[in-house]
Amino acid sequence: MTSLLSAVLVPALASCSLRQPAVQTADYAFDLPAPARGPTGEVSVAVLPFSAGPRASGQMLLYRADDLRYEHDFYNRFLAPPPRLLTGALRRYLSLARVGQVREPGAPLGADLIVQPRLTELYADYRDQSQPRATVAMVMVLIRRGADGNKELFERTYRRSIPMRAVSPAAAVEGWSEGVGQIFGEFTRDLRRAR
Repeated sequence: MTSLLSAVLVPALASCSLRQPAVQTADYAFDLPAPARGPTGEVSVAVLPFSAGPRASGQMLLYRADDLRYEHDFYNRFLAPPPRLLTGALRRYLSLARVGQVREPGAPLGADLIVQPRLTELYADYRDQSQPRATVAMVMVLIRRGADGNKELFERTYRRSIPMRAVSPAAAVEGWSEGVGQIFGEFTRDLRRAR
């Protein structure tokens, strides 16, 4: 009787499994525009790794739901933490813009200029669903190294709030990419004027 019961119940229970459809996740990266090429600079530049504030450090996409509430998207995230992605992106951007010789990571000691970047905001603003915006903000500190010590040339906050084409993760990443490209362009111009 036990073997007959097992023979009937096991296949029946297996056919009634509680399978859920597989959860779909997506990984994103920034897609930045190429910089405007300027005259080749004669200084060396070291870009330190980005630090990040709490509204910009996580790998999951972040949405601002209302004035006090932020929500993480567990199904959509960046390929790596945004500070790591942006550190490499800023080094490439400055190199392609020909601001000078961009030093490899770990070599700031011999550089003429040191960039200390901080990502302070990176979220999709859904407080007004009819006008979603991709928000990105960062602080750039530019330091000149000299024989008489280091001198801070400037500390500036750059912020962009880009209208999104839709309420979607892909539209948020497109907006962030546009905003980061604009910020990198403005910072590059500021760096050229300051040195």
